[in-house]
Amino acid sequence: MTSNADVTNADERLPWRLVVSLVIGPASWLLPHQGAIATLLPQKISEIDPVNKVPLVMMFSTVAMIVALFSNIALGACSDRTRTRFGKRKPWIIGCSILSCLVLLIYSRAETIPVMLAWWCVYEFVVNGVAAAIVAQLSDRVPARWRGTASSAYGLGQTIGGQAGILVAAQFLGDVTLGVEVFAAIALIGGVVSALLAGERSNLHEPVAPFSKRELVTMSMFPTRNATDFYKTLAARFLLVVGSSMVSNYMLYILQDYLGLDQAGAQRLLSVNSSITLIIGLVCCLVAGPLADRIGRPKQLAVATTGMIAVGALVPFVFPTPAGLIVFSIIVGIATGANSSLIQIISVIVLPNPEAAAKDLGFLNLANTLGGVGASFVAASVIGQFGYGAVFVAQAVVVLLSSALFYSIKRVR
Repeated sequence: MTSNADVTNADERLPWRLVVSLVIGPASWLLPHQGAIATLLPQKISEIDPVNKVPLVMMFSTVAMIVALFSNIALGACSDRTRTRFGKRKPWIIGCSILSCLVLLIYSRAETIPVMLAWWCVYEFVVNGVAAAIVAQLSDRVPARWRGTASSAYGLGQTIGGQAGILVAAQFLGDVTLGVEVFAAIALIGGVVSALLAGERSNLHEPVAPFSKRELVTMSMFPTRNATDFYKTLAARFLLVVGSSMVSNYMLYILQDYLGLDQAGAQRLLSVNSSITLIIGLVCCLVAGPLADRIGRPKQLAVATTGMIAVGALVPFVFPTPAGLIVFSIIVGIATGANSSLIQIISVIVLPNPEAAAKDLGFLNLANTLGGVGASFVAASVIGQFGYGAVFVAQAVVVLLSSALFYSIKRVR
């Protein structure tokens, strides 16, 4: 197989087209996903069933996680085995981007909770095909010396998608259907452009193991050899997502029920916070990857930035005001922006088998899906027992545990 040789030996130049595509690709699938799940989906649920809105958001996250859990690994493994004249990642990025668009258009017209849930599960299945194929390119096609810079590009796309998605979604609280339709167009156009720009070539020459029952089992198995740091990374990422998502998953309700803002006030503050987090996150993401390339210590940087989130989380607990939430957004924006590139560097380094990059990165991406569900479950429990303020304290505790796990990884400095 030539792809890993290409990464380590053949071409040490920075692959600019691929780097740009690694910005566009994550932004294009995350922007619709985060905008919908963090803002438009809770808004639509609150319009249909305001009494049960908190447990319903948790239910959506749980069911969608189960679907995403299977999809990320299964479609990632299929991508690893794909051999076409277009490569092994491009067909999955383009095909699943088209399907994501179509499913979002249907979802936008759902009028009941069961129908919404069914189509959201279909969307989670296809969008994870996009995600698995895009991130695997960091292992397939990026020379080791540029991995931090390319990870910054990927993290930049994640930051744009995650924060701009919430920012854009806030403009459509009064018309959820239109908002989802806009997101559908972004998913289609961005996904196709990203795949074409990446310039992946034919991989028909690459060998592939004959398909068999044994190979099917191998495709779906967790790595078992040389994988200690892999599992530490998985656990650390899981806890970080749990901590980070505990607040963001319920941000709309925090603004309305904790800070006491009306819909117009919540929309303004949501836009302000998203803008702050986006701008700061972009700057820190761009700096973190090249800095990690230069000093060679991505783990130490990740430990520090993860600890920052714990500090920022305590501010709105002590100062439950719009200003306190803005300070929270500034601190978390710095840490999250840096982590979006640092964690990808660590994740690629700890892979037990680069030839199964999409599958194993899919397992690591379980941290995102499981973490989102865990966040909804923990946050809903904390909110139910102690109120919205306590969720910030819970966030601080969880991310400190994540920081400790990152520190324990041995393969990465």
